Amino acid sequence: MASKSLHYQGNHTFSKTEKGYIIYPKALNIVWGHDQRFWKLPKYEKDGAELIQVNWLEVTGCIDNINIAKKTSYDVGFTVSLMTDAFGWSDSPVYLMAKWGDNTQWRKVNLTTEINGKKMISKTITITKGKGNNTDKIYFGLYEVWNKKWKGGLKIHSINLTEI
Repeated sequence: MASKSLHYQGNHTFSKTEKGYIIYPKALNIVWGHDQRFWKLPKYEKDGAELIQVNWLEVTGCIDNINIAKKTSYDVGFTVSLMTDAFGWSDSPVYLMAKWGDNTQWRKVNLTTEINGKKMISKTITITKGKGNNTDKIYFGLYEVWNKKWKGGLKIHSINLTEI
């Protein structure tokens, strides 16, 4: 008997903006996303994804099949908020990742000092076009998988790639 995966696979859609691209949570891959104990997934395309609780946060996505050959740099930022009942973030920094070709960048962000209850774009990562395979795709992710403490109350609104 085949079992349904507990991990949500996004639809990988994105929209062009005036200065880059926007990706909504329905397009993202979310570890434990199909388990309603851990995530409330978006019903509509532009709805946010709400983290109920996890001890392994891994949200990833990519944009591909676009004409990015002329552009060489993008800022990648997650628009997120902490809900009033958020917990577990004071000693659980998240890590933002962006990868383009053979160039991978990481950035550590403490959400409790950055957000202060407001919807905001996190600190961004600047990614430049690398060499090698997959230079037609930009990968990105939001992670907290190292301290194994429970955390919840995070809402992901969108991911923004802005041309530099």
